[in-house]
Amino acid sequence: MKRRQFLKTAGVASLSLSAVGTASADPGETYRPGGPKRGSPNAINLNAFHTNDELARTLAKIERQSERVSLREIARSAGRNDPVWEVEVGDGDTDVHLITQIHGDEPTGTEVALDLIKTLATSHSQQVEHILDNLSFTIIPRVNPDGAMYHYDYDDDGTEEWVGRRQNTQPWTASDSRHEPYYHSTYPAGDPGYDMNRDFNVRPPAEFTPGADDDADWWTKEDGEWSMDMPHEGHTLFDSGLRLTPEVRAVTESFIETDPDYAITHHHKGGNVYPGSGDGNKPQKQTLLSVMAPYGEHYRDRSPFFPDDYEPVSAAVNPFLDEETSTRSIRLNSLVIDALAQRGDSVFDSVTRYGYYPLWGSYLDALCPNLANGGDSVPGMLYETAYQTDDLGQKAVGRMLQLTTTGFLESFEALADDPSLGGYSVDTYFDTPLFGESTGTR
Repeated sequence: MKRRQFLKTAGVASLSLSAVGTASADPGETYRPGGPKRGSPNAINLNAFHTNDELARTLAKIERQSERVSLREIARSAGRNDPVWEVEVGDGDTDVHLITQIHGDEPTGTEVALDLIKTLATSHSQQVEHILDNLSFTIIPRVNPDGAMYHYDYDDDGTEEWVGRRQNTQPWTASDSRHEPYYHSTYPAGDPGYDMNRDFNVRPPAEFTPGADDDADWWTKEDGEWSMDMPHEGHTLFDSGLRLTPEVRAVTESFIETDPDYAITHHHKGGNVYPGSGDGNKPQKQTLLSVMAPYGEHYRDRSPFFPDDYEPVSAAVNPFLDEETSTRSIRLNSLVIDALAQRGDSVFDSVTRYGYYPLWGSYLDALCPNLANGGDSVPGMLYETAYQTDDLGQKAVGRMLQLTTTGFLESFEALADDPSLGGYSVDTYFDTPLFGESTGTR
């Protein structure tokens, strides 16, 4: 049974986030929720977030104020032709590559990244000086300017609202690739675009061009949608991306140039219950942050999805991540779990785990093997804060910002102390529960 078929059977890749226990859903899967009533001000109010123009002005101001920061435009978005910005700051030997808002309806990471850039650029605190002496950052604070500023008539009142959406804005044409890939759609309002966290490819740009370097027999059509299952180094990489978007091509080049020691990406997810909460007279507790570590074959037997003899290894774990890289990935996620739990607040001790399996078109799984730099693989971490803003707008944005900011700063301080993260246990990560039942909100 191929992985896509298994996931459909298990309900993991369905258009719902009702997954529970050992089958948490694909990060940020697109679907319509049972969330707030359409047209509610909370559903579309994005005033807490920077527009593309505001982001550009703020980044330029920070660069003017600080000699620590280097700012450059690395691409223009496919639809709006707005800049994709890259910021470099820090002088340390450990390089961190951080991207946020690759999905346009997931903007909290951009706000945290912007605040982080300001802090690193201007603060003279002992913590910041320690971080800057030991770490170097390459930060892309908004990968998806098109989706971030997407407007459509959300409540069918004849007026377009600023809502944001997952995809960029880009049509597919027959000259782009052999087939239109499954991650290209016209949802929600008829404008075509790509889910860019499915568009990455593990092979370096010099070695793979869509339409030229893919074979017809790599393509599979299921339920009317085409997917490319790319063979590579003895493995089949299901649902590989094609690097069709200028934004993804720019992120890929940024990653290759940085040749990082760690890779971090920030997302949003739906609302979910913390498993086991609500016993007795206590109400159920929501999980407001989930983390996920990519890892390789050494940890395959701890995968929540696939028994050892069920699927190809490339559907269970990333075979290009060695044991040392995998261990550091997991430790980085353990660090965040530990750091937030020690805060002693119910908001911070509700961190859960995203069940990991490779998404071969994603930033982490396609780039962490780092094949363009000789395969010196890179540990990674996925942050997932609760709620999608195209349904809940800026609801609880302060809490989400606080969770992510705390996790980021704790992570960077620990990395500055010890890049190997030897003081953190992989068991902390695997003992953390997968996020539980959906609360019915995105």
